[in-house]
Amino acid sequence: MSFAKVEAGKGVNWLTEGVRLVMANPVAFLVMGLIVAVINLVPILGGLALTICGPALLGGIIYAAREQAEGRKAEIPHLFRAFQEPGKIGPMLLLCLPSIAGGVLLLICFFVFGLGALIGGLSGAADSSTGVGALGGGLVVIVLITVALMFVIYALQFFAVPRVMFDGIEPFAAMKESLNVCLANVGAFIVFGVVLAVAFVVLAIVLMFIPLLGWLALITAMTVVFACGEYFAWREVFAGSTSTANIPPPPPPPEVIQG
Repeated sequence: MSFAKVEAGKGVNWLTEGVRLVMANPVAFLVMGLIVAVINLVPILGGLALTICGPALLGGIIYAAREQAEGRKAEIPHLFRAFQEPGKIGPMLLLCLPSIAGGVLLLICFFVFGLGALIGGLSGAADSSTGVGALGGGLVVIVLITVALMFVIYALQFFAVPRVMFDGIEPFAAMKESLNVCLANVGAFIVFGVVLAVAFVVLAIVLMFIPLLGWLALITAMTVVFACGEYFAWREVFAGSTSTANIPPPPPPPEVIQG
């Protein structure tokens, strides 16, 4: 299937439209995000569950985003839509493979380069500048590899989730296609990620003084905004339109009845 190429500024548009969509039906979207956030808080098992089931849950929120954007209504059970549609959950779960492979590669890199930097630092202990240089060089290599891997994982999954969820594309073909589409629209793709990351950091600083509840609020908001923004990215790149004409406005405040 052909796809559109868009300018870098579209990355911001996808996020702002995603926020607007969430505000049109905040209860449903935020409860879906809260469920994901609570799972994330479960020690060890929560992170493992989200690594495996994350694309399927994200696909459910994206499905809810399409329902809301097309004039229907997002509902909390939509979060588990991929588990309910016949033949859908298998392909959606396969989309977790880049995250698993990337995690394994990162562990190997941390071990190899981290250990090498540590050995170099210890061997150069007599010369403090040599030791610091070895440790610093190892850290730089680890950071660069981490950023590169995160970019690839992000690109492999970004469009693959809605493509498998909506278009029934085979998961490995969808991941390959997603990587190519992200590279073709690298400006918008990076802007989307950078703006979301900056928002995450700013909110994290603001909410860090609220133990647990602050973290839950942060993950809840970021999850649904990311998913709804991803929906608009898919819709524009593959359907050629991000018109918000069909997005219902946020509900008006309740009227005060005066006696």
